[in-house]
Formats: sequence, C-alpha cells, structure tokens
Amino acid sequence: MKKYLLLSGMLLVCVFAYAQREQAEYLEAKRLFNNAQYSSAKAAFSALSQSEVFGRHASFYFGLCAFQQEDFAVAKDMWRQVLIQFPTWDQKPEVLFWLAYANFMTGDFSRALEYSTQLTSETLNTEDEERMIATFISPLDLAEVDSLFSEYPDSKPLAEVLVKKLNAATYSERDIQRIDELVTEWGFDINTIAEYELPLVRKEVYNIAVVMPFLYESLQNTSLITQNSLVMDMYQGMLMAAEDLTKRGEPVNIFPYDTKRKASATKKILENKGFENTDLIIGPLYPEPNALVDQYSVANKINKFNPISSNSEVVGDNPFSFLMRPSYETMAMKCAEFAIAENKNPYAMIFYEQSARDSVFAAIYKQQLEEAGFEVVLFREITKDNSRQLLDTLWAQYDQYLTQEEADSIQEIRGRFVKSRRIRRDEMDRMSRNPDFVLPISYDDDQNRIVYYEKLFRIAPDSIGHILAATRSNLFANNLISAVETRGDSIRLYGYGDWLDFTMLSFNQLDRLGVALSDPDYKDRNSFYYRDFQERFIAKYKTRPSVNHLRGYELVYFAGHMMHQYGKYFQTDLRSGVYRKGRIFEGFRYGVANDNQVVPMVRFKDSKLEVVNREMYED
Repeated sequence: MKKYLLLSGMLLVCVFAYAQREQAEYLEAKRLFNNAQYSSAKAAFSALSQSEVFGRHASFYFGLCAFQQEDFAVAKDMWRQVLIQFPTWDQKPEVLFWLAYANFMTGDFSRALEYSTQLTSETLNTEDEERMIATFISPLDLAEVDSLFSEYPDSKPLAEVLVKKLNAATYSERDIQRIDELVTEWGFDINTIAEYELPLVRKEVYNIAVVMPFLYESLQNTSLITQNSLVMDMYQGMLMAAEDLTKRGEPVNIFPYDTKRKASATKKILENKGFENTDLIIGPLYPEPNALVDQYSVANKINKFNPISSNSEVVGDNPFSFLMRPSYETMAMKCAEFAIAENKNPYAMIFYEQSARDSVFAAIYKQQLEEAGFEVVLFREITKDNSRQLLDTLWAQYDQYLTQEEADSIQEIRGRFVKSRRIRRDEMDRMSRNPDFVLPISYDDDQNRIVYYEKLFRIAPDSIGHILAATRSNLFANNLISAVETRGDSIRLYGYGDWLDFTMLSFNQLDRLGVALSDPDYKDRNSFYYRDFQERFIAKYKTRPSVNHLRGYELVYFAGHMMHQYGKYFQTDLRSGVYRKGRIFEGFRYGVANDNQVVPMVRFKDSKLEVVNREMYED
C-alpha cells in the first residue's frame, strides 16, 4: 500500500511540475505576442497546441499571430479547427468574431456573414456584426448587397444596409414595395434610414411658396389666360384653404412666384432674399424650373410638393420632393393588388396605349400579376392599325355544327341558342374537296338539307378572368366595353378613372359589367366638406369649381395642417404610414414612399359610384 501511495505522490508532483512548465511556456508565448514578435510567438503557441490545459488558447493565439503577419489563410484555417475541436468553448464568440473579420478583410463576404450571423446568434448582440457590415458591406453596390441578403435573410444589419441602398436609388427606379416590406418586417424607422437628419422646427405661421407659371404679364392675352387656367384654378383653391386654416388657428402665408416657364425667371426667384423664409414649395410644373428648384430644395432642406403630376421622375433624387397624387407605378401596383384579390380565374389580358404612362402602368401590372401566380395570355400595345384586331380577339365567333340530336339537347339548356340554315355552296364545295370535312346534315319539314349550329366565341366563355385596358382613348374604351358586354360571360374589366369623363361612355354599361376604375381623383360629392366647399366657392366666384381648384385646396389644407401638427418637416410623421383622410379627395398615405399610396378603385353599384378597396389603404 505504501508503495502505491508513494508512486501516486510522485505522479502528482510530475504532473504539477509539467503543468507549471506549460503555464510558463504559455505566458512566454503571450509576452512574445504582446511585443509583436509574431514568428517566435507562433512557434511557441504551436508547441502548446496539444496541451489539454492551454491547447485551445494556444491555437487561437496561433491564428492571431498568423493574422498579424497577414497570413490570413493560415489564420482562418486554425480558427476553423478550433471551432470544430472545441464547439462548446466559452471563448467561441471571440473565435467567430475573428473568423468573420478575417473573411471580411479578404473579401470573402459570404463566408464572413456566415460567421458574423453566428456571432450574433451566440451573443444575442448585433453590435459587432453591425460594425463589420457597415465597414465592409456598405461600400458595395445594390446588386452585391441584394445577392448577399438572399443568402442571409435573417441578418438585421444586412437588411438595413439593403434598405439604404434601395432607398438611395432614383425615385422612378426605387423599389418602394420591397423597401416597405423590409421596413415592416424589421421595424426600421425610415427617418433614420435616410442620409440626413431633420430638426424639429415649429412656427406660429408657415410660409408656402407657390412656384408656378402664372404668366402675369400675359393677362391681356386671351389664349394664354385659357392655357393658364390650370394654375389660376389651383391658386384660387389654395387661397380658400389658407382662409380655412386661419379660421381653425393654423395660419399659413401663400406667396405666388411666377416662373414664366423659364429657367432664368426661376433662378431669380431662388435668389430673392425673401425666398429664404420659405417652409414649403408647391411646384414647379415644368422640367427646367423643377430642376433648379430641386437643387435649392436639397441644399436648403425645404419640402416641395407637386399637386398634379403622377410621374415619379418628378421626385428624382430629391428626398424632400413629394407627389400629392400616386405615381403611375403606384397606381398600377394598387390596381393589380385589387384585381388579384377579387379574381380566382388566373388568366388575364392586358391592352395598353403607346405612351410612357400607359406602357409603364401595363408592365408593372403584368409583373404584379405574374408574381402572384397569374398568367397574362395576351399583352398587346394598342395602335390605330391593330385596335380593331384586338377587339376581334374578344368577340370573334365560329359555327359549331350540331347533329339534330345535339341541337335538341342544347335547346333545353338555358342561355344556349341553336340556329339552323340551309347548307351553303362553299360548305358543299369544301366537302367535295376534303373528305375529312363532314357536315352533320339534317332535313327540315320540306326535306331541304339543313345544318344546325351554335355560334361560339373563339375565346371560350369564362376562360379569361379579367382584362386591363391602360388607355385614355374614348373610342377604344367604349368599343372594348361593348365587346365584353357582347360576350356575356364573367370577364371583369379594369381601366382608368379618366373614363368617367368620356362622352361616348355609358355609365349604365359600366354598372352592368361591374367595371372597376383606378381613380385617384375620386371625391364623394355627397360629403359635407365637398358640398360646403362647392357652395362657398360658387358664392365667391359665381362658377363651379374645377378639379384643379379642388387639388389646390386639398394640398394646402393638408400640408398646412401637417406643419402645424408636426412641424416644418412633417415627413417624420408621413413615414409612419398612417392613413389620413382627405378633406375633398380620399386621403393621404406615404410610409416609405414619396408619392401618395392611396389609390381608390371605384365601381358603379345601382347607378352610384362607390370606392370598393378602402380596406386596402385605411387603417
């Protein structure tokens, strides 16, 4: 017994001495590392790599030495071995950090994100991942970031960089739908995504500059006055809005500036000392003045609104530029969203005119349908030469020959109509030339040879779910509606709100067919505010208000109220995406977009025009 006890004691002394020697070697290796003697330190750590006590630490520091010597391949390989050999090591997050950092340094971004996302998962802290992604991923272009995000869709810091890249695109090219999805999914504040900070600026009275082609010096020219009625109508509406805002204790000043449709005149306006006090710009309406005002708007951080355009290119790269109306792209997406929701039949036809507006609308509508699993069986541009042919595709018919037994049977079916006639000479000649062509000949009471037949559409009834007609042609829209009515099946038809102004169009037809129209200018003519405005306007100007009077009124009332509620930079509230009911029109909703996202879809019901998609934009 004493012999074994003595032997055990000797072993403990040896183990203790060996452990002391390993500790001394480890401390010496760390001293070499701290003194930047990386080659010597690496050799010392290598000698300890098999140690049960110091092996994992030595291997980790071996990798750090290689990293400091810019031997990144060796460093990464060593750290990967550490992860494999010691998967539960409490220093695992530090190994993951250096693996991620080394891969970022060497440009292997996919592998780097693999480790940085693991690091976040281990530590439940995104700080290191955010810092590395900001340093190495932010400089990449949109396509590269998007590709990486498709590999790592659960990385919040990567999602934020992607949103910033998407948001930095020119507005007409910006994927608003995708930005909105990412912002909603991750709970981002779009105001912090922007590359600028907005202070809270509150005033007792806000100054609105109306920068438009008033053409004051041409008021004696009748033709110019007629052309300029659009501007004067809007301005009158704006003045009435300012009066109403003052009554409710939210005063605004309206200052008109005449661009004369010229860049030179616009430049003088912007150089005017008093223009510096502007809080909001409405206009301009023409490209050259708009380009100058855009530059001024960005440089001085002044919001600008266009009251009539739906062209997303008007917004451009200016984050302070907004459209009162939805863009053509937004209208197409919202119209498609509505059509997808109410159509179970996945087959559609799309006709569109030769214009930027209509072709963009049709292309985006088609894209939305196809992403939802619909099939566009016909996508055609409407021209003077092919409009008749396109309509013929809908109502073209052929004779379906029937035996007398088939005819008797079909006649019993409600809604089916069988006809009969004598056999034509061309049919007799065809039978004589083609033995495969056989007519089911029958006989009438006088024993004359006849044929029974049914008129059928070449496009089978109910085979097409709906048609979009992106056209402002009175004639084509009217003929298309007639063609759909002639078919008498379940095809739905979608078009523009402009159709309501067509003289040839029958509202009764629209009602019978349930035609749905995308109409951003819809207003409830029975609402209190609409009737009140119209009565006061008629009393003041002795004429009925035009749509431009209403647009001018709506924009100033909305913007003035928002500035008094949320300050000069009221887009900080717009970014919340909250729906705000309009005074005259349906309302406003922006979210991540700079164009209005409210797109009413209207349809006649019992001779009354109604909005049928409010649930898609109201809160």
